[in-house]
Amino acid sequence: MKIKSIAVFCGAHLGNDPIYEEKAKEISQLIASKGINVVFGGGDVGLMKVVADTAIEFGGEVTGITLSSLDSFELTNSRITKTIITKDLFERKQEFFNHSDAFIVLPGGVGSLDELTEVLVSNQLGIINKPVGILNTNNYYDSFFKWYDHSVKSGFVSEANYSQLIVDTNPEKLLNRVLEAKMPEDDSWLERLNVPK
Repeated sequence: MKIKSIAVFCGAHLGNDPIYEEKAKEISQLIASKGINVVFGGGDVGLMKVVADTAIEFGGEVTGITLSSLDSFELTNSRITKTIITKDLFERKQEFFNHSDAFIVLPGGVGSLDELTEVLVSNQLGIINKPVGILNTNNYYDSFFKWYDHSVKSGFVSEANYSQLIVDTNPEKLLNRVLEAKMPEDDSWLERLNVPK
């Protein structure tokens, strides 16, 4: 499947190190330069704003998926191509699934972690079958990978699911790996569940 749109999950803050903003700009520029649409959380703050503004600057189409509660506070980026306003988080996540062919996660807070795990679980259950990449800037997600690896070794996550996660610290390498990812056949999710028979 040709990837036409990528959801970028990231923080509503910039973080304490300029490298987070630098790498967010880099990945967004790369996505836009390949003619791939950027889908993001709609915010006009933090790394979300950086991703959207950079994609627009380099000629990219940008879709923001936000909550009505956030939009009412005028926290939605007014420069983006299209805005989808949802009533709750459940509807918002479904819209991300509907409008994204792949997912890339940048550093962020609990919201970004929630979005990441939602995508991982949905892939695991066969609800979707789409590539997921993490840009591990400044080794931000090392603790998460340590937990994930421990879950595999403890028998709660299958190695097949864990191995599907694409991780890199280099934006260009990560994007290329996401674009080249070969997802398993749609019915293989049953094997990936690793449930005893």
